[in-house]
Amino acid sequence: MSSQTVRWYRKGALLGVAGMVAWGVAPSTASATDAPAATALPKTLTVFTQGDVNVQAEWQKVLIPQFEKAYPGEKIKLVFTTQGSENTDVYDQIAAAAKAGKMTSFDLVDGSVPAEAATANLLVKINAAEVPNINKVDPAEFKPVFNEAVPARGSQVLLAYNSSVVKSPPKTLSALLAWIKANPGKFTYNNPSDGGSGNGFVQDVVNAYAPPADTLKFDLGYYPKLETAWNKGFSVLKSIGPDIFGHTYPNSNTGTITLLASGAVDMGPVWSDMGTEALKDGQLPSTIKLSGIAPPMPGGPDYMGIPKNTPKPEQQLAFKFLNFLLQPNVQGDIVKVMDGTPGIEIKYLPAPYQKLFAGYPTPALPYSTQTGSDMEKDWASIVS
Repeated sequence: MSSQTVRWYRKGALLGVAGMVAWGVAPSTASATDAPAATALPKTLTVFTQGDVNVQAEWQKVLIPQFEKAYPGEKIKLVFTTQGSENTDVYDQIAAAAKAGKMTSFDLVDGSVPAEAATANLLVKINAAEVPNINKVDPAEFKPVFNEAVPARGSQVLLAYNSSVVKSPPKTLSALLAWIKANPGKFTYNNPSDGGSGNGFVQDVVNAYAPPADTLKFDLGYYPKLETAWNKGFSVLKSIGPDIFGHTYPNSNTGTITLLASGAVDMGPVWSDMGTEALKDGQLPSTIKLSGIAPPMPGGPDYMGIPKNTPKPEQQLAFKFLNFLLQPNVQGDIVKVMDGTPGIEIKYLPAPYQKLFAGYPTPALPYSTQTGSDMEKDWASIVS
């Protein structure tokens, strides 16, 4: 699975200088180097990304070879890690560099780091003059990152159901809640602290009983005094507790997929990319289908962004790459490798790929980091 939306997966301690050396990146005492030193290779774009092997495949099989073919003589140096802890080090390096007026070791960052860095105004603003293809992106995708990053790919929480048993799946949240009560033991969702699919289901329920103006504030900021609006939603979640399979909650996104695969349950929320991949590799039977409900559960993109103080030659190369990234044919190839949703609007994808997302709703935004943490704590104390 990809690194997913930042708040649900960014954890870990600092790597420090030794880790940076291990990646082959020149460190400094402030985790940053002076800007002039980085201009030696203006035709090389140094990129940091973190995730599972599908993220590595995206870069090595799609982005790097296609970009270097399209722009001969320009190269991408990829710094890839599977360890989420390195995200913390890279974020702290970007923050320290911005404060010191220096550049980081990377010209472009991918995955979970950009969304958080953008909220702290640590990235370069993206505009249509430099990246014309941003006109293919839903403008709402830029709001959470204040126009400082570009959506590269995405995923969203959908409802997975056993079509051999559930002939008419619920189309709305209220219908889903009624189905859960009418079919005790046949639905599950994972602990929201342990995975984004369960987290997304919980957010959808508590949002349903909160004023719409407050839910947008929960997405983009931190307003703890408004969180009392969740009380009704938590009461509903507690009321369906006895109807959840085994009266317990799986400890991960994978736990829900495992129960669906075994036939123990007939319905549960899953990430769109995880569900698609599980269907493709046979982990889930073909009778499992994915669909959206209204209001939609959350999701969204992984972003790419350019750290502040990146020298102009590298900035220009990064802008060129981001524009290339948002080309419909490139986005189609990313979808094929990642089993996720595109960074651009679906209508711009090549026709064969558009069919993959028929019926997918536009996902809700996930809660901000602090808001989401409060929701998880309240769920643990009230529901579990």
